[in-house]
Amino acid sequence: MEEERLESIRALVRSAYQDPRVVARYAEVGLWPSEETLILEYVADDARVLDVGCGAGRTSVPLREMGFSVTAIDLSPKMVELAREVGQACQVDIDFRVMDVMDLTLPSDSFEFVLFSYNGFELLPGRAGKERALREVFRVLKPGGHFIFSSHSPFALNQFALLRLRTFTKFLLGRALNVPMKEREFGERFSEEDDEEVKYIQILPPSTLLQMLRKTGFEVCYHNTRRRIERFEQRLAEVLPGTRDGLGICFSQCV
Repeated sequence: MEEERLESIRALVRSAYQDPRVVARYAEVGLWPSEETLILEYVADDARVLDVGCGAGRTSVPLREMGFSVTAIDLSPKMVELAREVGQACQVDIDFRVMDVMDLTLPSDSFEFVLFSYNGFELLPGRAGKERALREVFRVLKPGGHFIFSSHSPFALNQFALLRLRTFTKFLLGRALNVPMKEREFGERFSEEDDEEVKYIQILPPSTLLQMLRKTGFEVCYHNTRRRIERFEQRLAEVLPGTRDGLGICFSQCV
């Protein structure tokens, strides 16, 4: 049953990012300043890079332009198709592939760096799906390789706070009243709105993500909010728990 649920969620996410209206929103290129800061600080110039959840190539193209050898994967064939077109237009050579991060058809110890940007990690189905993906990322990273991913915080005091509160309340009531519902784990939210891009997402506390990373073999080097990284409010090498102002970035090492 668990495997069936994982696959049904992956199918839901895949179908959402096959929608031409959604795909059209992703035809842009450029690293966030926070992503670029961490990459320049920690990733070797000759690194082989795996760009997970590459979408239409937002991060893949600048990574290649920085001189890295890039393999870019996404669950959505239409996203990969657009990414290839964007790559050709930018005149960069990138190996784009349709692939599921939970089941990477890539050799072990192949990459020095893996990037999983924006909310891609949160679209993986449940904790089981996220841990499976982390094990796969760990497998394809070379010893000493680095992994950067981003996630939202359930504690962020922003415009989505009320939505997260409603979702959490619904989850607690469903559990207390033993009412069957799609949301079976903390942080999960399903949407059936036709015009909403995100049909499934699970936002977990940073402490849970750090625990999952360590469980799958990673050493956590650094985590902080995107805003703090971009404002240089703290030294880059410090390990800081900042989570209250939105999207956080976690930087981990394969050991």
